[in-house]
Amino acid sequence: MVAAAAGTGISVVSAMNQASAARQTARNNATMAEYAAADAQRRGEEEAAAIQRRGAALKSTQRAALAAKGLDLTYGTAGDIQDQTDFFTQSDVATTRTNAGREAWNYRAQGQQALAKGRADAQNASLQATGSLLAGAGQVADKWYSYSGKSNPGLPDWYTNPASTRYRGGNIGSWYSSGG
Repeated sequence: MVAAAAGTGISVVSAMNQASAARQTARNNATMAEYAAADAQRRGEEEAAAIQRRGAALKSTQRAALAAKGLDLTYGTAGDIQDQTDFFTQSDVATTRTNAGREAWNYRAQGQQALAKGRADAQNASLQATGSLLAGAGQVADKWYSYSGKSNPGLPDWYTNPASTRYRGGNIGSWYSSGG
């Protein structure tokens, strides 16, 4: 009986530890996903800044070359070339930031999935603990009653022995067939 109680206790503690570990692992995974998301956005901003610098350098080179040819930088083809450089630079910057935002969103979604899985795993472990506790209690009670010499835990004879004639003057089968 003591061994059954101890085994039940160990099973319950083990399942509760498993639930706690599942929750902690989920929190850790979500934290790491948030770090990855922040890193993705930081890298995206760094890349966007680098694109802007390259675009500005290209535009400066274009302006110097066009001015060396004696062209008016604000009019005609010279102005159009600079406008296109600005447009495509900003387009590349926007694309880079959008891609970084999507990557960050993906990491955050993974973090939320980790939390949801952790909650489900913890709940499952808690249910296992409850099941172990109930099963163990039944085993301990059974052992207790068998050691005490009782065949049942004080339940009426008709409950544990359906063939008992002490149930309404007859057996259960006849009681049901007569319409109760």
